Amino acid sequence: MIGDIMNGNRKIVYRYRHRRRKFSKRFLVLVSIVVMGVFAYFVIGALGVADEAENDSEEYVVAPTPTPPPPEHIDISLLRTNFDDRALVYIFYYENIEVDMTRHHVIDDEGFVNSISRDPANNSITIHTDVPVIFFTQYSHATMNVYITAVNPREVFNKIVIIDPGHGGADAGSVVGDVHESNITLSISLYLYELFQNSDSDIRAYLTRFDDSFVYNVRRSHIANTVGDLLVSIHTNAYEGCTTVSGTETLFNSNSPMDRYGNLGRFDMSNSDFSQIMQNHLVAELGARDRGLFERRDLLLLNTSSVPTAYVEIDFKTNPQALANLTNSMHQQRVAQALYRGIVEAFNIIP
Repeated sequence: MIGDIMNGNRKIVYRYRHRRRKFSKRFLVLVSIVVMGVFAYFVIGALGVADEAENDSEEYVVAPTPTPPPPEHIDISLLRTNFDDRALVYIFYYENIEVDMTRHHVIDDEGFVNSISRDPANNSITIHTDVPVIFFTQYSHATMNVYITAVNPREVFNKIVIIDPGHGGADAGSVVGDVHESNITLSISLYLYELFQNSDSDIRAYLTRFDDSFVYNVRRSHIANTVGDLLVSIHTNAYEGCTTVSGTETLFNSNSPMDRYGNLGRFDMSNSDFSQIMQNHLVAELGARDRGLFERRDLLLLNTSSVPTAYVEIDFKTNPQALANLTNSMHQQRVAQALYRGIVEAFNIIP
């Protein structure tokens, strides 16, 4: 009996201890799970905060953009000129940029520039040249230097005609009454120049003079030889003591420097061929008497020109009807139209 009781107590104690051990293990497992859960919570939270901070940085924090350094050189679009490229005097005015007037650099590899003058009071520089040129300008922010480069128009344009209004200034040409040849040739030349300016032609036109100024014949041919491909010299005729002679003629030289030493222009055409084209268009447009071509070897312009040259004599001022036509602006524009068509044809048929 007592033995049974003792055995029963032992079983109870064993069960109790066994259950306590099982509880202890479960408790430890539960505590471990809780600890791991808490640890995981804080780790995940920390990662979330870091990711949120990174996202916040990308979304809201903008790094300042560094200011780029100014370019060393820029085109001077702020540089204003009052020259017309018909002229041989170019005046540059500087606006809205800081310029040291003692630091202009004119780059002139071909010797086009005759003289340079500066006017600090008007913030300007004036350049005189021998021939029409193209100027490219740059400005240095770093040094406040202005660079002006003179370039031959042949480097920019493929076809160039030089329009030469005959005479001018002290050389009035032939005079009938109060009508000067130099004024008629200038008017016709200006109309012709405007036709090229206002057309979609790829031909560039330059004038040897654009006002009543004197120009040496050698300078006229020098301009053509330096920058031109064709030269048209415009004149009117006179026959003293005879009022009945009229008509159009064109002069040429078959023994010019071009024929003897070679063409300084870029297009192969003889003086006579070019002159004939101009003559044909003048006669067709004006309905004038066709006096044809005349060879002249005593004219300085024809003796110094090294590009194809036509020396046109529109009509005779000594004929009253021709004089009335030559001084009429509408007729002068018709002459310009004929010359324009002749020049265009010449360039089109040149190989």
